[in-house]
Amino acid sequence: MDHPQLQTVLLNFPDLDASSLPWPAGAESWEVKDLELFIGSGGFLKPKKKKQQTLESKPASGQGSNTSGAATDRPAGYAPEATAPAAAEAAAPAAAAAPASSEAEEQESSFEVPGFSRERRAITMPVRVHCEDTSPIGHVRLESLTAFAERIRSLALKQIMNVSLADLREKNLAILATEYVCEIVGTGMRVLETLRIDTTPEFPSAPLFPWKTRMYSSDGQLYMKGLFGLNLCQISDSGAYSGVDETTYREFTKDIRKYANPGQSSFSATNLRFFNCYGRSGSAFTPTARAEVRYVVRAADCDMYNVLFQARVPSMMEACHPRRDAMAFYVNIRRSVRPGDELQVHVFSNEDAALFVCLLGKDAVLAAFGQYGKVVPMCQEPLKCASIRLPSILKFCTGGAKPDACEDFDFGKV
Repeated sequence: MDHPQLQTVLLNFPDLDASSLPWPAGAESWEVKDLELFIGSGGFLKPKKKKQQTLESKPASGQGSNTSGAATDRPAGYAPEATAPAAAEAAAPAAAAAPASSEAEEQESSFEVPGFSRERRAITMPVRVHCEDTSPIGHVRLESLTAFAERIRSLALKQIMNVSLADLREKNLAILATEYVCEIVGTGMRVLETLRIDTTPEFPSAPLFPWKTRMYSSDGQLYMKGLFGLNLCQISDSGAYSGVDETTYREFTKDIRKYANPGQSSFSATNLRFFNCYGRSGSAFTPTARAEVRYVVRAADCDMYNVLFQARVPSMMEACHPRRDAMAFYVNIRRSVRPGDELQVHVFSNEDAALFVCLLGKDAVLAAFGQYGKVVPMCQEPLKCASIRLPSILKFCTGGAKPDACEDFDFGKV
């Protein structure tokens, strides 16, 4: 696409390949603000009125300009203040719009009924934000956002595979969340606002069953980003959980594989570590304060499997650290946590973030990392603090020596 201002605009999107975008006829005459809108949205938001009508008057192609469910399946946009990595991500759906080897049909979505957008290669559904979903800081609570992501997954499984979580329980199977990131990246949200959820499953290797999730406000702006590391598990007679074998994994996922988007996968058979899905910031987590808090797990924190419901963790940690403005959380559920379990929660914090290490006895059963007050992209360093770096931090929690500083953390100020 030949536009005299294109290269200038692209300076704000250094990771973007402009040739990957579906440039419509007439784009060479757009104003700069139109270019920024189109590029920032990954090619989904186009100029309105006359220019849009010109686009729609073109003969239909493999990717039509209209999708079913127009009221709830609007094009996704991206916040103008997006960082460079996020801008590249916003462009990803356009690059990935090529047909998959096994095509999923376009399906209209509505409340509590997931559909499928071939244009965005995503299972999609609108959800209404109610008063109980909001927080005092004017955002949707992280707990609600995580629960919304869980809801569309559960409904999609029921609609596509005719299987519910209760059905899985009767078959001694479960889909358990072991790691996830949920981060708010947009502006505030009002009561009765409608969020559009787009989610895509991945199938890297048994038993990992991850889902990438994005939520958009009614004006098309990206509001939430999430990545959920789920595992398909077998439940033994004793109630213990273990990952299923490859045969069970492939049989279970065969009907939903056509809804994947292999071109935009975060995981692969040779890359199964959750933290590798995030880039490094180049800055180690440096706490300046330390606290220890007792937390008794309540029945309200758990689900029908009698184990911790993953969405509850940010709210649980709020009871352990006096911050009320969480904007992002990484959660690592290392072992089953049940009602009545008494956790010793070690909190390492600074002005903007906190690391939580939750011990049951001497074992770290749960770890989390929260970011507060402002939109800061979740990066690899904090995820590693709450995962592979836990052994050295755990020794410190249980009376051992302070761990040496490394590229991921520096406890020198604690």
